[in-house]
Amino acid sequence: MKVSILGAGPAGSTAAYYLAARGIDVELIDRVAFPRDKACAGGLFNPLSYYSEFPFIKELKGKNINNVHLTCGERTASYTSELPVLQTFLRKDFDYFLLKNAIKQGAKFYIGKQPEGNIIVNATGARRIQDYPKTGICMEYDYPVEKDFDTAYIHYLFKGIRGYCWIFPKKGYVNIGIGAHLPQRDIRDIYYSYIDYLEERDLISIREKCYRSKIIPLAPIKRFFKDNVLITGDAAGFVRPIGEGIFFAMMSGKLAAQTIIDKKGVSWYELRCKEKFGRYLKPMLRGNNMALLNKIMQKAIKISSRDKVFAKMLVENFFRFGEYDRALRLRFFRNLLK
Repeated sequence: MKVSILGAGPAGSTAAYYLAARGIDVELIDRVAFPRDKACAGGLFNPLSYYSEFPFIKELKGKNINNVHLTCGERTASYTSELPVLQTFLRKDFDYFLLKNAIKQGAKFYIGKQPEGNIIVNATGARRIQDYPKTGICMEYDYPVEKDFDTAYIHYLFKGIRGYCWIFPKKGYVNIGIGAHLPQRDIRDIYYSYIDYLEERDLISIREKCYRSKIIPLAPIKRFFKDNVLITGDAAGFVRPIGEGIFFAMMSGKLAAQTIIDKKGVSWYELRCKEKFGRYLKPMLRGNNMALLNKIMQKAIKISSRDKVFAKMLVENFFRFGEYDRALRLRFFRNLLK
């Protein structure tokens, strides 16, 4: 048996790592050489969940973030977690680390090669907008900084976007980005306006505005497999609508490898993906009611500004995939409805 993996990002390299570790003949194929840049905030949400599923990534030391500042309109709230809510890297370093670990296990890496495997893992990333039920757009860039940041900033609904802007501190850099649901007009102008907004508040100082951009799938495709092809990561639409795609890419790569190793049917792969993380891929709010969403977020942050328990709830819903006490969640939503 030979497996061809198309795409050496987090999904592809993770699948290659687990397959090669079991002695399976794996060719990992990408269009470009590594390390390479990619449009991404470069943050691992809830790093403890990564360590649990992928212990080998502990070897790559990123920057741990415990402090979070939330803003919506004129409302603000802050929270400091005992455990890191976010770990940040330059994305090119993170992806290269995963690729090198797959190669260490025995995977063979090629650039632009035609696949020869009798089983294919599609980890090529997001495709065309029309391939997904819902899509968004991300614009971001890693700016070198002299000032040491230790706080992540999340700004909801800036300039009326259906999404949020962010600052993620990194070692020697800060990632500034914007993510919005499509359709979204004037996204580049809004991104530049956000940088101006930050500079006016003396949070950052940017010499030259830059950006990388990409389309983001915000809902999974209907089937995660086709014939002898398993579809993983962004290619399958495994992105959480309120943020985070790396974990689901790596998890789907691991499950694809397990499917092949244990000789499970492809339907087993689909079922396991849905069981493992399907609930996280559902949208928080259906429809396009921006007025309602703005009202909810402003009230949520207002509550959180005076009650640290609710601030913890809001931050952990964002960064920890909703891992919090259900009774607290009910209290939170009762307060929203008052």
